[in-house]
Amino acid sequence: MRRPRYTPSWHSKRKSSWLRNTLLLILIGLPLLLILAELIARGAVLATGSTNQLAPNKSIAIAQSYAFKLQDVNGNSYPGLPDEGRLQVRRSPLLGYELLPSQSSDYWQINDQGFRQDSSVPIDKSANEIRVFIVGNSTAFTNMAEKNQKALAFKIEKLLNDRVRAQNANPEKFKPKEIPYFADQVEAMKALPPRIRDGSYRVIAAAVPGYSSGNELALVAHRVTAYSPNALIILDGYEDLRLSSNQPAHEIGNVEQMLRDPIAQYRQHQTQQFNNWLNSLYLVKAWQKWVVPADITTFSSDYQIFNAEQFSKDPKELQKRIDRYIYNTKQMTKLVADIPSLIVLQPEITGKQKSLTKEEEGIVKSLGKEYSDRLANSYKVIDSALNKNFPNTKFLNFYQLFQDANQQAFVDPIHLTEAANDIMAQKLYENVERLFSVQPAPNSPQTGDVPPPAPAAPPAPVPSVTAPEKPPENTQPPASLSETLQRVQGQ
Repeated sequence: MRRPRYTPSWHSKRKSSWLRNTLLLILIGLPLLLILAELIARGAVLATGSTNQLAPNKSIAIAQSYAFKLQDVNGNSYPGLPDEGRLQVRRSPLLGYELLPSQSSDYWQINDQGFRQDSSVPIDKSANEIRVFIVGNSTAFTNMAEKNQKALAFKIEKLLNDRVRAQNANPEKFKPKEIPYFADQVEAMKALPPRIRDGSYRVIAAAVPGYSSGNELALVAHRVTAYSPNALIILDGYEDLRLSSNQPAHEIGNVEQMLRDPIAQYRQHQTQQFNNWLNSLYLVKAWQKWVVPADITTFSSDYQIFNAEQFSKDPKELQKRIDRYIYNTKQMTKLVADIPSLIVLQPEITGKQKSLTKEEEGIVKSLGKEYSDRLANSYKVIDSALNKNFPNTKFLNFYQLFQDANQQAFVDPIHLTEAANDIMAQKLYENVERLFSVQPAPNSPQTGDVPPPAPAAPPAPVPSVTAPEKPPENTQPPASLSETLQRVQGQ
């Protein structure tokens, strides 16, 4: 017997048709609706001239400006690596990586030698120029500064040149060039601040964000020494504490992983391209601007990711990292043995515990207790090693520099506010000043400068000489006295 064919009811057909139309509406209509909304948003923004209103806030713009953009020799970005940053860097066989020369943003300028300077630094310097080089990582580079003139190097340079102008304009307020003649003047001189070497000071920021001591050693050997520095400031420590002991220097861009798994790297590149396109939409910009604001860490380079796991709790591993730092720092000071150097252990937020602001409390809380404990221990061990290996006059520990500062000093674990950079610049200036202090020379009388001579002592009276009644037995007067007696008797 033939079985009857099943035919769906009218209600089933209607339900299936409604479902199909709904899906088509979602798949076709929703994208069209988004495109229409994007066009309306763009038209409204362009018509009203409100493009700047969709720009990220200043803090986000500065963070994005300092984030890395790794490029190859042809100036192209590597597929799959973050490319939203503005600070262009490239791999270097000598330095690990380096800043591309001749680049700028609204917040910094890099000269044609890769230094954070407004102009080129000639190899040959004038006789009157005194050069101080700063090497280190992003703290020395002064990440988050709003312009070059607010960077650490420029602040120190201004303080030094202001000091020279002050001592030339008011020489009586400083120790004289020569030691005075009289005791009261010498005593008064002791209370005066010393003069520093006269000349035109130039402080050059050769620091690069993310550099460890291995990168800095290569930089000093291959770049800095060529410019005849008169002093060297090494401001670092943090990157060496978190860089694994099996790495001699810091590198960026995980090229080895790219070579091992190119398919995964390609997928990551495609995802990144999609995200870049998505973030370019005005609707997304408006969402990030007013609904869910972007965080500063969104634009952090790989070296700016802060977590406890980067700092070893194994004492042996920690000691290996510190030994590497001590070795590289010693080599740097040997390379510039004929000039004075300052070794400075950089500040870090866990060194400020007494007077944290609300913003700083949020940073410390986000880092976690494990991070704080490991950092405190790491700084304690590295401080002991530096004190042991370098004279106190060469080593400065700034870990707790802002311990008593009531105002905000940190914008993240290692980068400082402008007010904090002012404080650190002042401290560094005071120590650099000692490197160039000039002691008064012994006085050298010149015509017109000689004080009136002291009155000559009156001649001693000549004693009257008479012949003794009876000379002592067995005693002969000196020949000169006998002659004198004969002359007197002859008269």
